[in-house]
Amino acid sequence: MRSWVTYALIFTLVFAGGCSIKKEADSKVLPNTAAFQDEFTRSLLDSSEEVEDGHYLFELKTGGYSMLWPKNATTDGPPFYQRNKSGFEKILFSEIDEEENYSYAFSTTYTTYGDSLIETSLNMLSSSVGYNGEYEKIETTKTIIYYAKLEDKIGTVNESVTSFNYFSYIVSKDSKKGIEYIFIANCFDEINRVCKIDPKVEEEKALIQMKNVTFRADG
Repeated sequence: MRSWVTYALIFTLVFAGGCSIKKEADSKVLPNTAAFQDEFTRSLLDSSEEVEDGHYLFELKTGGYSMLWPKNATTDGPPFYQRNKSGFEKILFSEIDEEENYSYAFSTTYTTYGDSLIETSLNMLSSSVGYNGEYEKIETTKTIIYYAKLEDKIGTVNESVTSFNYFSYIVSKDSKKGIEYIFIANCFDEINRVCKIDPKVEEEKALIQMKNVTFRADG
């Protein structure tokens, strides 16, 4: 089992909520979504208004970038959330629905290397997910996305599930900033229950997330 995938699997199975409240969440009726019903997660979100269908806006504490946050995804404090001043920020979050038999795990790691160490960054990303191939280069107006995907098996021989991994290193065209983005989708039980995960749908979802990462330009 891959190191990061192992961590993500443990994360989705033992996840528990945090303990603080922020801004408008104090005074308004909270949306009936996992993100705002979880205390720690809503402490990270500035607004309960969805900026895209099913997503809130998440602006990291470093001020370096913002991204879409799925309305039913949650996180907790350390070690799932880590920050070192304004140059590094890592967060693991997940969306879990045992009744619907699916689990989504996300990992984002922000640094101020940008494309200056792109080969090193891609090698580190490949190592963390167990990937040996090339990356597709996707450009948006403000970013360059080095993207790849991988299908893997996690768990034991008798209880393994298929893990669909979509990952990228995203760099800003306007500043020395970058983010490693990993999205993993899998079913809880493939042997005894129907697994409805469609790899094409999950890939489209991952690319929407990655293309909506926005970096703040250096002043």
